[in-house]
Amino acid sequence: MLVVAAEYLTYTEAVGLYRRLHDEAGVVSLVKNYGPATLPFGDGLYFRLLIEEEDVAAAREIVAAFELQRTERAAVRCPRCGSYEAWPEPEACQPWYKRLYYAGTTLYRCQRCGEEFSG
Repeated sequence: MLVVAAEYLTYTEAVGLYRRLHDEAGVVSLVKNYGPATLPFGDGLYFRLLIEEEDVAAAREIVAAFELQRTERAAVRCPRCGSYEAWPEPEACQPWYKRLYYAGTTLYRCQRCGEEFSG
């Protein structure tokens, strides 16, 4: 009987977890489309990873580490100098045209070189 190991994955995440389970624990898994249908073909928007019930114990630690890494926010790095000293620019300090241009994203400013970029 197959059980769900992880769901709502992007294709890249699903393939990465599939390979990690196979390489590290020898667990064979199945990747299937999942979620709301997309047009024009009707395939699911996301992917789900299924494993055999007897492999759950072997996969538990790998899946937990994957989920933790997936939910952690990656550190923002400046594209110009590579510094991790990039902080979100407060919206109150931004002119209206920048708020309009970067709508839906966060504007960052590097404290080392002064580069502005969205993330």
